[in-house]
Amino acid sequence: MGMVVATGDTEKEKHQNFLAGDGAAPTSDCAEFFYHHGISTPSVLFDDLQDTYYFAKNRAGQFVWGNRLLQEQHSLSSVKDIIGKSDHDFFRRDIADRIRADDLQVMESGVAVKNKLEVIDGNNGALTWLFTTKAPVRDRHGEIVGVEGFSRDAQRSQEAIAPFHVFKSCIEYLQAHLTEDIGIEHLASLSCMSLSTFERKFKQHFSLTPKQYILRMKIHEACRLLPGAQSIARVAVETGFGGQSYFTKIFRSVVGITPKQYQLSLLASGRAGTVRRSS
Repeated sequence: MGMVVATGDTEKEKHQNFLAGDGAAPTSDCAEFFYHHGISTPSVLFDDLQDTYYFAKNRAGQFVWGNRLLQEQHSLSSVKDIIGKSDHDFFRRDIADRIRADDLQVMESGVAVKNKLEVIDGNNGALTWLFTTKAPVRDRHGEIVGVEGFSRDAQRSQEAIAPFHVFKSCIEYLQAHLTEDIGIEHLASLSCMSLSTFERKFKQHFSLTPKQYILRMKIHEACRLLPGAQSIARVAVETGFGGQSYFTKIFRSVVGITPKQYQLSLLASGRAGTVRRSS
C-alpha cells in the first residue's frame, strides 16, 4: 500500500487530517512531530553511527527524523531534506510497499520487530543486507503515533570491524592471561608485527597504547569483582596489580574514585546486597 497523499487540501486541512491520524501531514508538521507529541528529539549520537541507519516515521509513513548515514544513503544534505518524505520517495514501489507493511504491523500490534533480515536491491543491481529492528513510537499519553528503528548494514559492519581482525589473537591472549605480566613484544608477535608497528597500529585503532589498554582491561575486571569482594587487596591480586596501594592508585586514575569509594557508590545506588564489607 502506497502513501496516501492529500490533494487540493489547504495547509490547515492537512494539519487537521494529520492530527486525526488521516492521510499525509504537511512537512511543517513532520518537522514538529516530536514537539507535538511531547517526545524528546532523537539523540545527536545517532549521527555518529557508521554502519547503522536510524529512522523515525509518523503513522502516515513520513520520515520525521533520519540520522546522518541515512541522509548520505539517499544523497541528502541535511535532516531537513528527509523530513516529510516516505520510503516511496527513495525505493521502488514494491520495496517501499514491503517496508510500509512492516511499519503498519508494528504500529497496529504495538510489538517490536527485532533483527529482521531485509535484502534491498538497488537500481544499480547491488544488494544491501540489513538487520532491522523497529518499535512503535508512543506519545506522552502512551498512544502509538509512529514507528522508529535501526537498520544495520551488514557490509558496513564488516568494513568497520575488519581493521580489528589483526588484533584478534592478542586480545584473546590478554583476556586469558590478564593476571600475568604481559609483554608487549609477545603481543606484537601474536599479531605478526614488529614492536613499533604494533604499538602504532594498536593506538590508531583503539585510541590507547597497548599498556593503557591492558590497564583498562584489568580495571574493568576489578569493577566486576569489587561488588562481591570481601577484600580489596584480594581483588588487587586477582587482577594482576599485586599490591593494594598500586591498585588503588591506578583504579583512581582510570575510574576517578578509589576502589572503596566505588563499593560505597554501589551501596548508595541500592545494590547493597551485592557488596560485602571489604578491607
